[in-house]
Amino acid sequence: MDVPAGLGERGQGIWEALSTGEVARDALVLEAARLSDRLDELDNIIQGKGVLDLMQFRLDFPEDEGEPFSVEVKFQSVLTEARQQQTAFATVIDKIQRFGLTARAEKGGAPAPVPANVTDLDKIRARAKQLG
Repeated sequence: MDVPAGLGERGQGIWEALSTGEVARDALVLEAARLSDRLDELDNIIQGKGVLDLMQFRLDFPEDEGEPFSVEVKFQSVLTEARQQQTAFATVIDKIQRFGLTARAEKGGAPAPVPANVTDLDKIRARAKQLG
């Protein structure tokens, strides 16, 4: 199955590990993949490594050209957005798991085992490693 365009490294891993060809399931998997990439971008911004697309500029030019002009720079709530995206990601992963959709079916039709007592993201990473 082709990886949807626009997914980053982590999003591609989630897509490859969890997609099955079922339309409803794959819609959830795609959203989980997009959310994981968005979380990576937000984390880069928080660490000062990314481009801050959440920044707005406003220029106020005076009517008289001899007067100075002002520049207003506003940063949107990056940490708040990151928390909201984390909640959305956890919700989507929970929905995938709740409906028994934790892994792509193996040749025998049974889902591959995932380690116990780990986070949902750790389970996804372990499954992605199994798929190689």
